[in-house]
Amino acid sequence: MELAERVDRTRDALRPRLDELYAPVVAVVGGTGPDTVVNLLALLEDRVSFVLIHPRWTRAERDRAIGMAGACVCLESGGALAPAPAAVGNPSVGRGAAIVFTSGTTGRPRAAVLSRAALRASAFAHAETMGWHADDRWLLSLPTAHVGGLMIVVRCLHARRTVVVGGRRVSGSFDAAETLRVVERDRITLLSVVPTMLARLLQETRRRPPSLRAVLVGGAAAPPALMERARESGWPVFATYGLTEACSQVATERPGETPGGVGTPLPGIEVRVAAPGGFAGTIQVRGGTLFDGYLGAEPGAPLERPFEADGWFDTGDLGAVGEDGRLRVVGRSSDRILTGGENVDPAEVEAAVVEWPGAAAACVVGLEDEEWGETVGAVLVPTVGFESLGGLAGLGRHLGGRLAGFKRPRYWRVVDALPLAASGKVDRSACVRLLVESPGPRAGREGQ
Repeated sequence: MELAERVDRTRDALRPRLDELYAPVVAVVGGTGPDTVVNLLALLEDRVSFVLIHPRWTRAERDRAIGMAGACVCLESGGALAPAPAAVGNPSVGRGAAIVFTSGTTGRPRAAVLSRAALRASAFAHAETMGWHADDRWLLSLPTAHVGGLMIVVRCLHARRTVVVGGRRVSGSFDAAETLRVVERDRITLLSVVPTMLARLLQETRRRPPSLRAVLVGGAAAPPALMERARESGWPVFATYGLTEACSQVATERPGETPGGVGTPLPGIEVRVAAPGGFAGTIQVRGGTLFDGYLGAEPGAPLERPFEADGWFDTGDLGAVGEDGRLRVVGRSSDRILTGGENVDPAEVEAAVVEWPGAAAACVVGLEDEEWGETVGAVLVPTVGFESLGGLAGLGRHLGGRLAGFKRPRYWRVVDALPLAASGKVDRSACVRLLVESPGPRAGREGQ
């Protein structure tokens, strides 16, 4: 009853502003607190279009997003209404659509327009895949400014299930110890994390919280060794692949299946790989969960619709589809490193690194090099056993039996935690800066 009253108050406060415009858009600061959930429920129920603003963005970043969307008002924490720099509306955005910026971990974020129909199709596809239990409670562990967090709210709204807020610091960053406390206290059954979050949870404890029935691991390629450590400890982890432009989930492992890749596509979603014979190539997606297009720089400009004539969207990700229909994701084509004429996929190197017991997490990036074009660098988070296992020399011996010389990192930086972007994913640009500013130990070059 209290939630319904708060939603109604928010809707009543907004309506006088929205009635002034033909195609109103509201900006929402998309955190993980109860105020954000109330704001989103009010807009979703009232079929009002909205653009999501990350709470950690600078004022310039906020103003750019609000201006692109033509937002007339901004909903801040506590339900406060703040004037927006542009109050023009946006006829290019359909009624009830969500404007969500891509994560931007490798480039400038783009504003994807997700229709109400696409959001609904994604929620239904998830329900058919994972099912719902009467006592399900989903922890809002991801920022709602990104599609993973938004879809937790949308799915629970459609299924009339409980969203639980908590598990993050006041700054909005992820807190593994607090998350585990909330999971146990509030009997959380569903949890969504990116691989770095899962690694931190396992560092905090290997004991599976008894209430959990599914932990969806996505947002980036999850190293197989990390997933295996979780499964050995009884954690119900399921690899999932998705993207903003497809309302999050595209393919997910199913309960009861033998683990492998990121599972098969969700109902109503088609996936193909632009490469023959099962080899890795560009992943393409088609179906009712796809976005309408990208916003232009000016409100009202036609949407950029990067689709092929028959509706396929090129994700820019690299993967392969096996004979069993399961998708395996290798990485992003933009992350690929070209060194001395050889291609290196960072996800492959990262997976080999974290197989070593002394490595908790790693980020592998390309660094400019006059001789080789690019060379491979890595930022490493060690475990407590790092030094006893021989440090970087021990890791080098481990990699020597698993990777060709040109794939092995030449520069290393050891840190307490990987830098994260606002989405919670590893910030690859920040890792490049760490290595450039202080590259740390240098390994010998082999195999060129």
